Amino acid sequence: MGKPKTEGDLAQPGGHLRVLVRFASLGGLFISMLGTALIWAGTDSFNCSSAVWKASLGLNLVLSGLVWLVYLPFRNTDRVLGNGLLAMFMLFSMFWVFGFAMLYFYPLFAPMSSWARVIALVGITSLLIHRAFAIFRDIEKALSGNKGLLARMYCDEGRSITFSREAVGLLERARTDRNPFRSYHVYAAMVVAPFVLVLNRILSPIFGDGHGLFLVLGFFAVPITLWGVEIFVQTIVTMICYPIRLERSTGKPVLLKDW
Repeated sequence: MGKPKTEGDLAQPGGHLRVLVRFASLGGLFISMLGTALIWAGTDSFNCSSAVWKASLGLNLVLSGLVWLVYLPFRNTDRVLGNGLLAMFMLFSMFWVFGFAMLYFYPLFAPMSSWARVIALVGITSLLIHRAFAIFRDIEKALSGNKGLLARMYCDEGRSITFSREAVGLLERARTDRNPFRSYHVYAAMVVAPFVLVLNRILSPIFGDGHGLFLVLGFFAVPITLWGVEIFVQTIVTMICYPIRLERSTGKPVLLKDW
């Protein structure tokens, strides 16, 4: 049995990244396969082709292996970019459960009329895109409207630029709080989306097992997915886009510190 990771292990160059790649690969595979299990249950309930859940399983396995390919160029380093890319795999695994299996699967594959399917898919997608752009605007506004915030988040230490856990807190305090778990308009959207699908069931002669379960799952998946979109956009901006921009403009690596 391997020894547990100590603070000394994490302090070594690339220590945090080595922990993250294992978690993103194995933990991410386990999480995404929970989504595939829901998809398998849905395909069985709605009499869909088994190719749907098999494709989902195949994607889970491919992404689990791809994590290691992304890790290789950054191994034994503390570069923020490498950590950000691996974090994206973890976020995608979470999305596969809450965003695809719980939210998108039902309107995509459940038997329903075309108008209900289109309304549900357009409504869900529009909500997520609006959320992503709103978070991006909030971040850019916070960085441009708070003098010195960028310099405090990305500290120039001579040979390198460092990005710490505290930097995330600085940004979150500076930008608009859009907590999806206490937003009234989001709860309204949560009510409207299932209502459209419930109405479809009332008007449709097609009933069957699984509808109620996926409606309930979709209801609760909305705020969780919106929160995931927030983390997704913030990770892209702070751990991928800005590190690339700073490395190109200064020639210095952007590294994690005290993470």
